[in-house]
Amino acid sequence: MDQRLQRRRRMKKKPKSGLSRLLLDLAPKFKSSASYTQLVWDQVLCVLLPLLAFFRDSVRVIKRCTKPDRQEFLRSALAITVGFLIMGFLGFIIKLLHIPITNIIMG
Repeated sequence: MDQRLQRRRRMKKKPKSGLSRLLLDLAPKFKSSASYTQLVWDQVLCVLLPLLAFFRDSVRVIKRCTKPDRQEFLRSALAITVGFLIMGFLGFIIKLLHIPITNIIMG
């Protein structure tokens, strides 16, 4: 029984689908189509493998992300607020120094 099933599986040929079928459609119909198909396949892999790696890394990051608890949220909000205040204060001081210098140069 097992041998009969193995023979059936060997005899069945799966129809090509997806990317392999697309590559066969793109390949020109001449004698060296196998080497051309290999070349196209290599180029497709050079594009797809980095994208696949990026997708896997992104999924890993999203799975690890958690909603911050109240204490962590308050700590982040405080750090951002302090950063905004420092940047605003520096911008104000630079603007105050810029006004008299401009008046001296122009006037």
